[in-house]
Amino acid sequence: MNFLDIHAVEAPLAWMHDAFKGFCLDSRQLIAGQIFIALNSYAHADRARQFAQDALAKGALGVISETALDLVPSWTCPEVRQLMGIWQHQYLAKSEPVAAVRILAVTGTNGKTTISRLVAELLTLSGQACAVMGTTGNGILPELEASSHTTLDAIHLQNALHQYAQQGAKFAAIEASSHGLEQGRLAGCPIEIAAYSNLSRDHLDYHGTLEAYAAAKAQLFAFTSLKVAVINADDAYAGVMLDAISHNPAPVKVLTYSTGQSADYQVFAIQYSLDGVSFHLKTRDAEYQVNSPLLGHFNIENLIASLIMVEQAGYDLAELIRLVPQLQGAPGRMQVIRDAERLFVVDYAHTPDALTQVLNTLKRHVNHRLWAVFGCGGDRDRGKRPLMSQAALAVADQLILTSDNPRTEDPAQIFADMKQDIDFSEHDVEEIHDRRAAIKYAVKHAQAGDIVVIAGKGHENYQEIDGVRHWFDDVVEVRGALEHRGDSTHSYSAL
Repeated sequence: MNFLDIHAVEAPLAWMHDAFKGFCLDSRQLIAGQIFIALNSYAHADRARQFAQDALAKGALGVISETALDLVPSWTCPEVRQLMGIWQHQYLAKSEPVAAVRILAVTGTNGKTTISRLVAELLTLSGQACAVMGTTGNGILPELEASSHTTLDAIHLQNALHQYAQQGAKFAAIEASSHGLEQGRLAGCPIEIAAYSNLSRDHLDYHGTLEAYAAAKAQLFAFTSLKVAVINADDAYAGVMLDAISHNPAPVKVLTYSTGQSADYQVFAIQYSLDGVSFHLKTRDAEYQVNSPLLGHFNIENLIASLIMVEQAGYDLAELIRLVPQLQGAPGRMQVIRDAERLFVVDYAHTPDALTQVLNTLKRHVNHRLWAVFGCGGDRDRGKRPLMSQAALAVADQLILTSDNPRTEDPAQIFADMKQDIDFSEHDVEEIHDRRAAIKYAVKHAQAGDIVVIAGKGHENYQEIDGVRHWFDDVVEVRGALEHRGDSTHSYSAL
């Protein structure tokens, strides 16, 4: 077989003979006839070599690695991350032909999960089977399986998209994370419609600077398969995305949306209630009244982005707007639990900007006090921890600092960072390290007319402590605390 041209985007034809079974990243799952790809993420060359040897022993046709492994047969390809998705896509298209799903992708710090979920809901309600892939799970709506990453690795992503097509999906709405874009996980995906929601401080432990983070997001708009780009004109980094589009050799149709300035899709006359929002939407051709059950100003932006994407996929906007009252949105994103007197909102907000948006949105509705229950994740950007506290102090009336996912970090250090150089003396703040106890405290002490935001974990059903995941679900904890209101025996310390 000729493996010489492994640096080519087009997979060598010799790989497409009957014995060839595609590519694999996990030697434990390899089947005879596959080519094993050994990545540097295995941390140590000796481990990568061992995995590669295991793969060869199981019948791998060969090994492709980012760095030389001195094995036979093996080939070195430093850019394999950017090519393996393309190769797997080509293999699947040739070996098991099926009408490919049409891919709609969204990137941004906040909103990816909700927008992709709303796109899938709108298409499903319009009678089209749609897969959704992202933080809250992968699958054809409504049957989702938990996902290990926002954006799967390139091989698993291609396999999943092909499987969804075989199962009858016509569309796939996927989250394009900055990590996924920079690491080439979306390579091989013929993305047709892409949207950008916003950008704020996050993942600087990986990207280093906001500029590098924005550049990673902008890679979504360099796909030559792209036909339509949907851009939030209100975001400060919209220009970075528009610049990327301008350098795309493909003719990309650009559509902007805004809640405060002139745009292709402009929102005005917004009215908020605890049942949702209503507003007017003006396009170049018409004006519409929209009634949405989704809470929050940012969910107006998310909804508009999803409506535009589905419209551009070939659906009538007026018909889509009539479906809006049926939308549910993603679990753990502004998810509401009510009792007769109070409103509890579970949300994934885990950045200063996201927390600010959630609190500012709910401040418009609250009749009494607005609570913020939140923490910060361990082994992540320490610089944003005091910013989270400052964001909450700026808007909320009552704060509870609690644990998020400490992971392998000392919780005491996380709490110290959250309080660094901040004067809490003029604010109502509690520090309750046990998250379950913090939720119980809020349920016990929140008064009629209060809104309590439990932020940071959203859809997650675990809490990672000392590197071990323990079952924990904020929604379940709130409901349990409501059922046993007043039973808490924990002690608390005010700051």
